[in-house]
Amino acid sequence: MNILRPSIRTSRTTDLAFSVVVLTAYFATFSTLREVSSLKLFLLIVFGIGYMSLGVYGYGYVARGHSMNLRLLYFALQIPLGGLIIFFSQGTGVNVMVLLPLVGHSVLLLADTWRYVVNVVILLAYTVAVYLITGSVAETWSGLLLFFAGQVFIVVFTQMAVDEERAREKVVGLVEELEAANQRLREFALQVEELAITRERNRLAREIHDGLGHYLTTINIQLKAAQAVLSSDPARAVSAIDTAQNLAQEALVDVRRSVGALRASPEEDLPLDEQLGRLLARCQAAGVEPHLRVIGTPRPLSPQVHLTLYRAAQEGLNNVCKHAQANHLWAELDYSQPGSVRLFLRDNGQGAHTLDGGFGLLGLRERVHLLNGVFRVESQAGNGVTLEIVVPQDDKENSNSAGG
Repeated sequence: MNILRPSIRTSRTTDLAFSVVVLTAYFATFSTLREVSSLKLFLLIVFGIGYMSLGVYGYGYVARGHSMNLRLLYFALQIPLGGLIIFFSQGTGVNVMVLLPLVGHSVLLLADTWRYVVNVVILLAYTVAVYLITGSVAETWSGLLLFFAGQVFIVVFTQMAVDEERAREKVVGLVEELEAANQRLREFALQVEELAITRERNRLAREIHDGLGHYLTTINIQLKAAQAVLSSDPARAVSAIDTAQNLAQEALVDVRRSVGALRASPEEDLPLDEQLGRLLARCQAAGVEPHLRVIGTPRPLSPQVHLTLYRAAQEGLNNVCKHAQANHLWAELDYSQPGSVRLFLRDNGQGAHTLDGGFGLLGLRERVHLLNGVFRVESQAGNGVTLEIVVPQDDKENSNSAGG
């Protein structure tokens, strides 16, 4: 049970209404009052000033605070003052209604239990004041019914006004929260858009590096080989040039596919092991002897897994042909685990002291991590480079890929 009601916003309208009721009661009293002693008149004026001052300034003060004791003290002072005003005015005019504004204040300031207690005390103060004036139980009872009806009306009407104000404030709060949520959604949408643009840029960069970069590297190797044997072995030079030309045509097809969809891998209709075999065959022009081993039974792969492994093989072969100074390259494509596919590359080149890598290794790492795979690369000077990639591939993806 709440003992203290939430603070109610005070306004000049509330103060004005209280003042109008009290002043009207006093004007009616003075216009009908015939015989009264100077002392009673003085007390009536003093009590009226105190009652109205407390009703305006005292109410405003306790309404802004959160002290239950101060709120109860407010009623403890006002109720006796109102009863004395009724008594000294001898019940003339409408002064008998001077306690009714406190009924409205009880709704605004107090919780349900205290509100009922205060209203019972207000009713008792009215009853005692009227009985002391009239000395008649019948007249007191008659006025009591009218006063109680006024109490009920004010409680209901004030409560309706309070509920309406709180509902309006709640709606305003909800609107503000909705506006703040919409602003956050707009900010999130911009962040998502920027993230999508960044990811697409990275994807384009990987496609260009892994696809076109591979072909240009291989073409360059073929042309250098042709230049080296042009005078001593023209037939071999022509063969290397023809190979470079074929690679250029393949590169053009790869670029068109990348620009068109950014999904298809070169020679995508071929199984991955056959594609790797073709890639490895091109290493011979650079003086590298390739060795391919397929473990397990090859199975269809999802387009994402297929493309990732193919690009990884391209990048590994590029690095061997350009930097490794190797004469042997071993490759393994492992289907033995039902939940994953493993690609393993190793050369016997000069190796590297560090593997900070360029954009190629960074792009490969990103591709593998997007598929929740494992990426490992190791090297020691004089012992070549080892590249291992394990990418998850479940049975459902296999079935979908096979069905497609």
